Amino acid sequence: MGNEMLQNSASFISTETQEFLNAQIIAMQNWKWIALAASIFLVLLINKFARILLFKLKRRMHIADERTFFSYFMQQNVEKGLSWIFSAIIGMALVENLALPTNFEKYLLLLLKVTLGIHLLRLAYFAADASGLLIDHWAHKKQSQIGDQLAPLATKTLKALVIIIGSLVILQNFGVNVTAILAGLGLGGVALAFAAQDTVSNFFGTITILLDSPFRVGDHVKIIDVEGTIEEVGFRSTRIRSLSNSVVTVPNSVVAKEKIDNITERRGICRFRHVLGFTYAATPEQIESFCEQLRYHLKQDPRVNQDRIVVQFNELAESSQNILVNFHFLVQPHESEAQILQKYLLDMVKVSQGSKLEFAFPTRTLIMESSGQQQLS
Repeated sequence: MGNEMLQNSASFISTETQEFLNAQIIAMQNWKWIALAASIFLVLLINKFARILLFKLKRRMHIADERTFFSYFMQQNVEKGLSWIFSAIIGMALVENLALPTNFEKYLLLLLKVTLGIHLLRLAYFAADASGLLIDHWAHKKQSQIGDQLAPLATKTLKALVIIIGSLVILQNFGVNVTAILAGLGLGGVALAFAAQDTVSNFFGTITILLDSPFRVGDHVKIIDVEGTIEEVGFRSTRIRSLSNSVVTVPNSVVAKEKIDNITERRGICRFRHVLGFTYAATPEQIESFCEQLRYHLKQDPRVNQDRIVVQFNELAESSQNILVNFHFLVQPHESEAQILQKYLLDMVKVSQGSKLEFAFPTRTLIMESSGQQQLS
């Protein structure tokens, strides 16, 4: 009798369970909802497990040469993207075998394809970044000026291509007619060419800068009326950190055709050129004495190029007798050019005081007539 009761109970539970599983909620049977929930849980579990496993494998991986594309690529957070790619592929396989309603299955597969596309795009973005780091390492190794400037440009180009191609793939997954978009761009090419004249001009300016290499990142330059340090050479423009610490953006088309004064290329050799004006009360002997003393003083300075010292009385101006002082001096990396200029100017003031000379300033003599007499004022 006990066995008969157990069989009846099992039959009752099986019937009730079967009825529950076959019942429909929101146009889908309960067992499919349960299977879908279990599939989602399984995909998330696989994603978590795969991420942990990949992270541990990456930490234990021994890379013989740390300056390779693979090493730069693995230094980034690739385990997250790889785990989502693996999970999305498994998720699509599970959804296709659950026999879900057509529209529901369609949107779930679309979501999984978009997830797959986004993380493939992310890995491709990491690959572009790794390529840029590899080019940058090669440029530093070869000490190539072109390479130093090409590395950031190449990285930006690759990243832009990755984003454009990835976006087109994702749009295609959403059912957008990518071919029609590309065809429309072709038809609008003429209008785009007119609108992008400046962009094309700047791009060719960039190529000219890279090939000619008039400067490199970090150089101190003067272009037109902008003086400062080169921070970045981009596709469209060059960024310069000015002396006032602001960032000035100069189009590359302008940079390519304007005169560039690369102050860094002086290699520590600076020029001093000043015109000293003394009053007309100075005698020829005083002026000659000043020139000789200053010339002697400069020849004792190890910084000064002895072959190019000019200290000459060269002009009778409106209100002064002018002496041209011109020479070149060496500035060490740890020294300030402004401080050395100050030193030379102070030395000249001391020499002039020793020769009892006074610096002139602009003056005018007015002749005034009053009651038929002339007064000098």
